[in-house]
Amino acid sequence: MEIKDIIKLEDTSLIYKKLTANKKEQIVSIEKIIAQLNPEKHDVMDPKIRKKKTVKVDTKKNDEITGEKIYKETKIEVCRVAVPLQKILVERTVGFTFGIPVEYSLKSKKKDQKKFQDLFDVMEDIMHDNKMHYFDRKLARRVFSECEAAELWYFTLDDQGKPEEMKVKLLSPLLGDQLFPHRDQYGRMDGFARKYYVNDYDGKRIGRFDVYDKRYVYRYVFKDGVMVKYNDPALHGFTKVPVIHYTQEAPEWYDVQSAIDRVETLISNWGDTNDYFGSPSYFFKGKLKGFAEKGEQGRVYQGDENTEMRVLSWNNSPTSMKDELQNLLAIIFGYVQTPDISFDVMKDISNNTSGVAIRLMFTDAHMKVATKEELFGEMFTRRCNLICNGIVTSLKTEGGLISDSIANTIKIEPVFTPYLPKNEKEEIEMICTAVGSGIASKKEGIERLGWSGNAEETLTQILKEKATDAVEPAY
Repeated sequence: MEIKDIIKLEDTSLIYKKLTANKKEQIVSIEKIIAQLNPEKHDVMDPKIRKKKTVKVDTKKNDEITGEKIYKETKIEVCRVAVPLQKILVERTVGFTFGIPVEYSLKSKKKDQKKFQDLFDVMEDIMHDNKMHYFDRKLARRVFSECEAAELWYFTLDDQGKPEEMKVKLLSPLLGDQLFPHRDQYGRMDGFARKYYVNDYDGKRIGRFDVYDKRYVYRYVFKDGVMVKYNDPALHGFTKVPVIHYTQEAPEWYDVQSAIDRVETLISNWGDTNDYFGSPSYFFKGKLKGFAEKGEQGRVYQGDENTEMRVLSWNNSPTSMKDELQNLLAIIFGYVQTPDISFDVMKDISNNTSGVAIRLMFTDAHMKVATKEELFGEMFTRRCNLICNGIVTSLKTEGGLISDSIANTIKIEPVFTPYLPKNEKEEIEMICTAVGSGIASKKEGIERLGWSGNAEETLTQILKEKATDAVEPAY
């Protein structure tokens, strides 16, 4: 059933049912994702899963008949160490994918190049005004952890009620949004619904349900559990559905969650062992006549000629625990294709490590970024098309009106550059060699180095300085 047919239904409860019934369930529920992201909610912190230890305690009483000491069972707390590896894996993936801002390349033909370029420039201004570099990182963080997010584009209105600025809003489950994309028989999104809650002036929570098609936004509100129309349909300023929807099957850590659980159990057990064996314990045989004072240096314990004292110690160091922990961390970072770039690991890498070696070390991470481009490349292309559509539909540009045909035929390609540490000395030597051998221009060398914000101005300045040096006398 197409979105236009659903909107025409008079029964609002049926509209809600039709738009929400086909919501695909996630592999991991949002409740479980929230628990896995919060270290305090991990299994190792739950007394029902990692139970307290049962010990027998002396009651200082003796049995009246046998005279034996009476013991009672009591529960004591165990060591609990939760590790936020899920957040680290998400943040590393965000950093490698969007640590370097995404750039956009105009691919349209030379015919009408000026018009295409004008539209492209306006689109880039809108992206800059909306700080899309930071928005992309926030968006990716939501997708990689919550498995679902969306960007909603809309217009602010001036005093006359006309579109003034194009803005974007991030939507996700943890931000309070329930997202319901609607697709036609060919799998193309022809509508989008969003359920969320707002507080009125009295602080009362009110449920809202907004539906978007290619032209209008339809707003509904829940009153006493019944969905009713909030106002008449309103133009949203585009001729496309103004929502970009992002999904992935499972959170980044899904395949290694069991290994993360084992890491936390292992570290916690290790902590329990240290609690027992970390401080020295003594075994006495015979009669002890006196104790040393607490904190006393050169402590002396006094006994008679038959007294023996030994320090209880663990003769076998827990090397197996260390080995297992290292193996588990290698499994976690390896199978999530995320390098372990913690301080302890990176401090052992030499400053003279070649650029080739660095690229090889980060090959797995770059292959993962290439996989992420399958989602973000397609959606960012749609974002560009949507912004261009909004420009020609609702905004006046300085160069005058831009025709719909230009917006419909413009071709813009997002360019992703995975993060990679650089050996700057080697990079400069490589650029100088390329420019000196004639296989690259000086301008290209300046752009590749990335020190200058404007390669043409830097090149002009270099030529001026060379000309000045040539005419100045040498002393």
